[in-house]
Amino acid sequence: MIIIGEKINATRKAIAAALDARDEAQILKTAREQLDAGANFIDLNGGSAKEGRETENMKWLADLVQANTDAALAIDTANPDSMRTGLKLAKKRPVMNSISLETHRLETMLGLVGEFDCMVVALLMSDAGTPCGVEDRLANADKLITQITAKGKKVEDIIVDPCFLPVSADQMAGRNVVDAIAAIHARWPEVHIGGGCSNISFGLPKRKLVNFALLSQAIYHGMDAGLIDPCVPGIMATIYAAEAVAGKDEFCMGYVMADREGKFGEIK
Repeated sequence: MIIIGEKINATRKAIAAALDARDEAQILKTAREQLDAGANFIDLNGGSAKEGRETENMKWLADLVQANTDAALAIDTANPDSMRTGLKLAKKRPVMNSISLETHRLETMLGLVGEFDCMVVALLMSDAGTPCGVEDRLANADKLITQITAKGKKVEDIIVDPCFLPVSADQMAGRNVVDAIAAIHARWPEVHIGGGCSNISFGLPKRKLVNFALLSQAIYHGMDAGLIDPCVPGIMATIYAAEAVAGKDEFCMGYVMADREGKFGEIK
C-alpha cells in the first residue's frame, strides 16, 4: 500500500506554528516519525493566507525535509506556483496532490501534470461539488483519468481519491465509497485508489475505530493508497492485516516482516 504521511500540514496548529517560526526541529521530528512508522511519501502542505507565503513555505519545507531525510515528497497544494516549486525541487519522483475536475483547479494544474515526472492524486471533485454515490464517482473518474492520461501519464501513475465523506452526516457514506472503490478498481485495475480516508469518522467519538473499519473494507475492495497518519497506534497493523486477509500479501510476508521491523508498535 502507498502510505502518504499526512502530518506536515499547515492546517494543524503545531505545523502552522513551526512554519511561522521556521522551527526545523519540529518539522524534521514530524517527518522522521512518519517515515519510521512506514510512510512511503511525506506530504507537504505549507498553506498560508499571506501573499506569496505558501510558495516560500513549500520551498523551505522541501529543502529542509530532503536535506535531512531520504523521503519522497507529496506536494499538497491548490496553489499552482507552490505546486510547481515543490515538484521542481523534488529529488525523488513525487506525488502531485492534487488535481480535480473543478474548473479553476483543472486549468491551473493540468499543465503541470504533463510537465513533471510524478504520480498524480485525482480528486473526484467537480464544479457540481462532491460526488456522493457510485455512478457520479465513476463518471468523474472517467473524465479525470482521460484528462490526465492525455497529458502522457499512465493509468498506474494515478491515485484516484474517491472522496471520503462522514458517516455521521450520511449513514450510507461509507458503503457508497467502498462500493465506488470496488467499481473503479474493476474498471481500471491498474489505477491506484485512496485518499484522506479519516474524513469518514468526522464528528464521531473514538474515530480510529471507524477509520480502521473503513480501511479494512476499502483495502479488500481495491484501495491501495492512503493519506494517513501512520503513527496512530494500530493503523499500520490494520493495513498489513487487511492486505493479508484480502489476498494481497503472498504468504503474509509483508505482514510478518512489518511486525519484525516493529512497524505495528505495541499490540495488546
